[in-house]
Amino acid sequence: MPPAVTASTLADGERLEVLPGGGAATQPGFRIVSQDGGPAGRYAYALSGDELTVLPTGRTGRTTPTRADLDPRSEQTGGRPGPSGRLAGPSSAPRGGTAGSAAAATYPVTFSVANSVQEAGSLMRVWNSTTWQPYDVETEQFALRGTASLPPGNYFALTVYGSYDRPNYLLAKSFKVTSAAVKVTFDQAGAKETGIRTDDGSVTRTTAAVSASLPNGQIMGYAGGGRSQVFVTPFIASGSALHIHEVQGRKGASRQRPSPVRYDLSHTFERAVPADPVAKVRQADLAETELTVRGGGQYRSGFLQTVPNTPYGGVYLSSNVPVAGFLTEYVTPGLSFSRIAGYGTHTFQLPDRTLQQGVNRGESVGRAPYAPTGGKKYAASRLRDDLVLYGPFSFSDSDGAFGRDAGATQSYRLSTDGETVTEVTGKPAQSSVSLKLPPGRKTYELVRTVTRDGETPFSRLSDKLISEWGFTSGTTTTRTDLGLPDIGFRVSGLGLRNETGPTPSRVIATVNAPDGTPRLRGLEFSVDGGTTWTPIPVEGTSATAEGEVPVPQNTRYVSLRATGSDERTGTTVRQTVSRAFAGPAGVALPPRTAGATAVSGVTVNENKPLVLDGLAHGSSAVFPVEFTATDPSGIAGGSFLLYQGAYNKPDAVLADSTAHCRPVDATTSTCSGLVSLAPHTELGDNALAGVWKVAVAAHANDGQGVADQQEAGAFRMMRKAVLAAADAAPEPVTAGGDLTVTSRLTASDWTDEGYAAYAGQPVTLQFRQSGTTAWSDVRTVTSGADGSVTTTLRAWKNGDWRWAFAANPAATAASSAADYVEVK
Repeated sequence: MPPAVTASTLADGERLEVLPGGGAATQPGFRIVSQDGGPAGRYAYALSGDELTVLPTGRTGRTTPTRADLDPRSEQTGGRPGPSGRLAGPSSAPRGGTAGSAAAATYPVTFSVANSVQEAGSLMRVWNSTTWQPYDVETEQFALRGTASLPPGNYFALTVYGSYDRPNYLLAKSFKVTSAAVKVTFDQAGAKETGIRTDDGSVTRTTAAVSASLPNGQIMGYAGGGRSQVFVTPFIASGSALHIHEVQGRKGASRQRPSPVRYDLSHTFERAVPADPVAKVRQADLAETELTVRGGGQYRSGFLQTVPNTPYGGVYLSSNVPVAGFLTEYVTPGLSFSRIAGYGTHTFQLPDRTLQQGVNRGESVGRAPYAPTGGKKYAASRLRDDLVLYGPFSFSDSDGAFGRDAGATQSYRLSTDGETVTEVTGKPAQSSVSLKLPPGRKTYELVRTVTRDGETPFSRLSDKLISEWGFTSGTTTTRTDLGLPDIGFRVSGLGLRNETGPTPSRVIATVNAPDGTPRLRGLEFSVDGGTTWTPIPVEGTSATAEGEVPVPQNTRYVSLRATGSDERTGTTVRQTVSRAFAGPAGVALPPRTAGATAVSGVTVNENKPLVLDGLAHGSSAVFPVEFTATDPSGIAGGSFLLYQGAYNKPDAVLADSTAHCRPVDATTSTCSGLVSLAPHTELGDNALAGVWKVAVAAHANDGQGVADQQEAGAFRMMRKAVLAAADAAPEPVTAGGDLTVTSRLTASDWTDEGYAAYAGQPVTLQFRQSGTTAWSDVRTVTSGADGSVTTTLRAWKNGDWRWAFAANPAATAASSAADYVEVK
């Protein structure tokens, strides 16, 4: 049985996933997943024996470490080893804790950081540098201080800390304990910037993981999103090394405007960290390839996560990639990488890949139809009278990448002789299910239905996957694999959003029968949601058949259904994929309404414009989204989406999030959620300022009612405008003489830090005569390319001059400081 992903929630709400795999003798890998599907924030991590410790860093609020068990013998990994090279294997040293003779005297050791200008949470670890026995260090919350109790000996200590898009540090220190307390000081000023540089001046660091490995196989490091500089202490320690995994992309790219280029680079400094720990590579020395990312909806941005498979291990790093687009990749050659790609709640496990220097053949991910396929990747076994079913890959693309949908659910119905034996509904698609069978040998019909939400902006396809099996089974004394077959589909001629073109598409269906003799017996398609089915002629006794599907121009979706069998065992299978691919009408989605469910009262940021100032990189604005939902049976849950442009073809998408619905009474709930938005990394484009729309949905407790409003509300996302102090000259001025008044209009810059010129905007010169309080408009001019405004007029009266900018949907109003001018 393939092991499942196990997850735990970090202190900041992000999710730590321990990832399974099939390597020969190494530990599982791990990755951090943000709450909204985007790249995760910064975190420090340490692997001590079989225990992984992860600490989110650079956050506000309490962020205590989270610990996860990586023991390959635990139930987490199903008793199997993890993927090759993702994390270093377990050492023989005890996990965490302290060691040594109970009778040995210990002395207090305090740790601090000198020359630090920030207060931050950190991870600290210390090892005996002779035996490499690990010792825990107790650290203070939001302070770079720690304490330990150590016996006499020579020691090596590491600390990691920092924050998103700010300098980050991995500092080392050697010291000795003799017969008294010791104060150990890490020197931040002595750290040197590390990283990997290329000769491509158009790219910059997107994310990086920097770690130190020790002779006992343990690792400690720092990873996360943002273009942070990473500084390390140069050190020499036999058997130790510094490892850099760095992902780079186009300068100015963001989640809304993903980079079309990705550099995936890895380098190791063995034994010694040099005084200049920066590796340099040329683009010409790298491996080049192209990845086509296909989509099943209108989402613009997805993610690609990679980790190098090396003896010292690593963690998955994520970057945004274009959906329904092409990605040019430059990769460290000769090195195996494990990869995960996806968008929204969907992830595809791409096969491990090793590329050679030069241009390599490209590949595709996300090609429809999405259907469970792959034979042994689905497990069905019987022990005595218990049937255990496990299909963690709720869907796969037609190129063979196994996929998961975190939001998918599954149900089973088992029957014999036309009567239902047992039924299970509403289980997570990746979980295992156990069904009780009657004793003795019988012929059964088993139906598995995987339901995916095909009503989201990123997913319209394969909303329901139905597998129907007929098999014979009897009571067993040992676990017996039933070897249930499945059917995979492939469709030619689909576009980047998996839609058909002007010519008919051809469908290929293949039966997979583990250790059996597969045969495809029938193939059908439907263009009306499964109401009617049209057969495609199938000839011969092959496991594969191919046929043409004529798709009318007004078709939105095409569904597929195929039947097959395992001739060796007599087991039959029928597999149905609803919305297998999109027709020429595309993947546009009308609003859903069912039952008496209704939503109302949508507000964003308490109905106030959301003003994003010229924040430093990494800074975030947090604001609420709220709405009311009602249904006679009550509200089970809700969701919301913020977008700009058309719902079915948005210019930008934010916060595709689940809402927390709190009952007000038996029929009404208040649904809400908080959105954290870093304008530089999430938006990255000043053109996205203006009117945004809100889509909300609510589901009823009875499982039938649903309300989906694609334009339930709107709000303004605005740049803060600033006018420089007015400058009038000359001063004083002769009555009737020329007076020139200038200023400069800028607005908060979401592409870079600070403020940028706000060109082409109407700015009005105003005058207030001495002894009065009212301002009067004099004339309006248009700001220049550099934001400057200037005008010349004749002066007749003493008074104040200022410039005023009226708010528009994209920027706030602004007034300059006034300049008093005396007229003589």
